[in-house]
Amino acid sequence: MAGGLLGWSRAALLQLLLGVNLMVMPAIQARTLRFVTLLYRHGDRTPVKTFPKDPYQEDEWPQGFGQLTKEGMLQHWELGQALRQRYRGFLNTSYHPQEVYVRSTDFDRTLMSAEANLAGLFPPNGMQVFNPNISWQPIPVHTVPIAEDRGRIDPLIHFS
Repeated sequence: MAGGLLGWSRAALLQLLLGVNLMVMPAIQARTLRFVTLLYRHGDRTPVKTFPKDPYQEDEWPQGFGQLTKEGMLQHWELGQALRQRYRGFLNTSYHPQEVYVRSTDFDRTLMSAEANLAGLFPPNGMQVFNPNISWQPIPVHTVPIAEDRGRIDPLIHFS
């Protein structure tokens, strides 16, 4: 359990530092920025495992062990919105596949974190709206099977 708390503390600290960094640093001017690589960890998740006598075993968690929670989804959606503001003027206002490449490890929680982040980063507008009742658009998230993933990275985004 201590490892879980320590992991949570690191994730919370990383999120806090990134949030402060986004607020304190001045906006980057489009004429000097050429390329951006973002590397981030998945959002809040359910426990990966628990101790044998814990009353909250896997069946107590609606998503199961190791899955992204609603809080984790919201964290990444908000991070995507913050990145949209941070890179305003560098990123287009709409998604263009030749400008953005997203890669994730092949775990549900990391893929869902990347998708939630992209939903906040690139809300559909104009011709990208395919259903007026859905404020989301599909954006590719690339991955490789776990057995072939030598880098084991959480979501990674490149802007160019």
